[in-house]
Amino acid sequence: MKYFHLFIASMLAIYLLLPLASAQSESTCIYLFYGEGCPHCGRVVPFVSELEGEYDIEVKHFEIYNNWDNAALLNSYFDAYNVPLRGRGVPVIFVGNGFLVGDTPILSKLEPILEKGIYAGEPCPSTEVKNPVNLLYVGINNGAEPGEGTVSGLEPEEISLGVITIAAFVDSINPCAIAVLLILLNALLAAGDKNTVLKVGLAFIASIYISYFLFGLGLFSAIQIAGLSYIFYQLVGFLAIIIGLFNIKDYLWYGGGGFVMEIPRSWRPTLKKLLKSITTPLGAFSMGFAVCLFELPCTGGPYIFILGLLAEKSTQMIAIPLLLYYNFIFILPLLGIVALLYYGFTNIEKAEKWKERNLRLLHLIAGILMLALGFWALSGVLL
Repeated sequence: MKYFHLFIASMLAIYLLLPLASAQSESTCIYLFYGEGCPHCGRVVPFVSELEGEYDIEVKHFEIYNNWDNAALLNSYFDAYNVPLRGRGVPVIFVGNGFLVGDTPILSKLEPILEKGIYAGEPCPSTEVKNPVNLLYVGINNGAEPGEGTVSGLEPEEISLGVITIAAFVDSINPCAIAVLLILLNALLAAGDKNTVLKVGLAFIASIYISYFLFGLGLFSAIQIAGLSYIFYQLVGFLAIIIGLFNIKDYLWYGGGGFVMEIPRSWRPTLKKLLKSITTPLGAFSMGFAVCLFELPCTGGPYIFILGLLAEKSTQMIAIPLLLYYNFIFILPLLGIVALLYYGFTNIEKAEKWKERNLRLLHLIAGILMLALGFWALSGVLL
């Protein structure tokens, strides 16, 4: 009888503890990749921490901005899950065979997935995943299961390449950058050495490209770290409209109001003196960084417009190639001028006359395009 009672007690204990053991084995394993200082990540990390207290989940955190091993691991997961290149960034969550990129998808989709227990008890995410699915496009709330979605492209809010191209084009036709390059090459052409002109011109343009990229990346990071991305996003539309109106003013009333959307006249003698002292590619490369300080007041408007959009709509991993692309468009006219001068299709005098003859037209084109971008940005904020 004693053994019978022991048997009954044992069976009762197993019966009571079995659901607990089962529940523990049914936990959901989640990999969360994020970056320190990323405002979008700042919304997701505490949200996931709250879910850890409400659901049976195991979350493994991977910070990528300060840990290159984690960054490399993230790229391995992106490749394994077939995440499109332009859709990659942080925050990102991998769970089972699914992934979510961006704060809005994670905040809206993760909890319904946990409520349904879709990935409960499954192994942790693997770089050998089969049939990966973008959970952003799965109707979790409507009962659709993972696998019915598609590994699709970008988040709906991502900034378009067309907008970046237009803004970069506006920046590239600004008379400031063209005028600076012509001043630099004028003295060199007088010496008659075309090879030196080519080398100095390319070195100067390379330093402009690098310095503008670094400036943009630095400002982009500062905006996000300071948590000002949404404020900048709200203001960039108004900024673009103001820049557009000022450029149109320079077409209708050049110099009116005591200013033009170009390098301030008081700075020009100093700038000319600096540029005329350059005789070597190394000197030109070094001078390019200093010249950016002169150019930014008149060329920085479209750039800041794009940086404001990128800071709110993208992550650093997405922004870097877009900034590289923007600055390549920006320097294209400068490369064209160097090529035309080198191959003898034009000279400094003709180039100067062309610039002066079309100066107001360039301002008009820039003004109209910036107005269009400004109203486009405001429509995205207001609607």
